Amino acid sequence: MTGAFAQLVDDLGSAGHRLERAMPRAVDHALLMVRTDSGASVAGQWFADRDRAAHVASATVLRPGATPHVHRVGDRVILQPGGTDRRLPALQALASAPGAHLVAHRPERRGVVRHEADGHTVFTKVVRPGRTAGLVDTLAAVTAAGVRAPRVLGSDQTTVTTAALPGHTLHDALAAPDADAASLTRVGHAVGVVLRRLHEVPAPPREAARHDGAAEIAVTRRWLGLARAYGALPRSAADPFAMLARAEGALVPCTRPVLLHRDLHDKQLLTAGDDVGMLDLDLLAVGDPAVDLANLLVHLELRAKQGLTSRSLAYACADGVLRGYRPTAVERTTLPGYALATRLRLLALYAFRPESTDAATSVLDDPWEFS
Repeated sequence: MTGAFAQLVDDLGSAGHRLERAMPRAVDHALLMVRTDSGASVAGQWFADRDRAAHVASATVLRPGATPHVHRVGDRVILQPGGTDRRLPALQALASAPGAHLVAHRPERRGVVRHEADGHTVFTKVVRPGRTAGLVDTLAAVTAAGVRAPRVLGSDQTTVTTAALPGHTLHDALAAPDADAASLTRVGHAVGVVLRRLHEVPAPPREAARHDGAAEIAVTRRWLGLARAYGALPRSAADPFAMLARAEGALVPCTRPVLLHRDLHDKQLLTAGDDVGMLDLDLLAVGDPAVDLANLLVHLELRAKQGLTSRSLAYACADGVLRGYRPTAVERTTLPGYALATRLRLLALYAFRPESTDAATSVLDDPWEFS
């Protein structure tokens, strides 16, 4: 690991902090999640340009109503505890309310707060102005089609509040001490059935983004390029860009464009018995159903590599997903190409997560076959 990323890790370490993950927006700017010297997990930003870092820090502190507790680490990193954000002014107010908990924060893009309303647990997502209408429409369309998704309780120009869904994530189910192959096959089957149901939902009236094979390859190429530019791309058994070309060559034209989740993995699925709900439907797009299948299956593979669960349990769940979904012959043919693209994207994504880089590399170097 060399270059800007190594310097970022070293700078944080010198201040007693530890980088949990970076999410590069460009070659000169990255969003951060940092474990501070006090043990707190705090969002932040890194800028290659010292002057830009100073400007953002100053503007964030001076935001009306903001508490002046943006922290500087060196001259390129700012940390933003408690939801402090110049572009999401509602986030800090929500997160600082009694009993509230900041669940997620991507600086200047979005945040999620868990809190209580009328005696019930609710989640409020905060986004930049004017970006809530599409999310509300999407959740309504998906729910009306029989896919369990968070119920909207209220919204305005910058926030959407939804009811909490019952159940535990598939991620937790994989790691449960009493997990067994039979139960995870059943859960996987239920997930496959619900994914098929999502893929049968007509696209909402609002124009949905298109995400075909070319778009998936382009997203992966961008991530690989960013990892290389930051000096974070790990060494693997083969050239990842050559492997991406091979993945692209394995894709076939989509004959059944469907409504995609587009970020489907085990943390986005809530299971309650045979009932499965879906979270974070912000990225819905229309494209090849194998995109969602590949993303979910490769994440199950990754969880085994990370040691969250055993290979046999992860594979049992994956087998259940395929049995529940019942992919067509064409979808099975194109699935390996999308799976390879997913592995390459995760290689680049987890290159910015120091504790999980080895697992993502192992997924690429020792891939599973899904049949």
